[in-house]
Amino acid sequence: MSNTKRPVIKLKLSIFDKGVEAFGLLVLLAGWIYVLVAYSRFADSIPTHFSINGKPNAFGPKSDLYQLLTVCTALYVLLSVANLFPQYFNYLTAITPENAKRQYTIATRTLRYLKVLIVLMFAALVFITSRY
Repeated sequence: MSNTKRPVIKLKLSIFDKGVEAFGLLVLLAGWIYVLVAYSRFADSIPTHFSINGKPNAFGPKSDLYQLLTVCTALYVLLSVANLFPQYFNYLTAITPENAKRQYTIATRTLRYLKVLIVLMFAALVFITSRY
């Protein structure tokens, strides 16, 4: 079935979905607040690359933390916008009016979880890098 013939459904978020969204946004905001508040206390040079043993082997300016958070924010926004249009996602099964709501719900939840995992990984990366 072509993407243009798929049903367009406005999905309502469950309480759990709203909680996942709120958690992701809170972690993203916490990352920004952490860097903005503690920036002056960070070392002038922070690790930008680590060896296989976990030891830093390249360093850069502490302003690189802003780049990490900017990339994280951009990914968060991109995935949030993409989640508004589940009818254009790639599905293994044909989307029909009967299964559209279920398939769209599964797909949007998957993207929502991915979004939270990305934010958590970037937040951990910012925290670990700034504390080194």
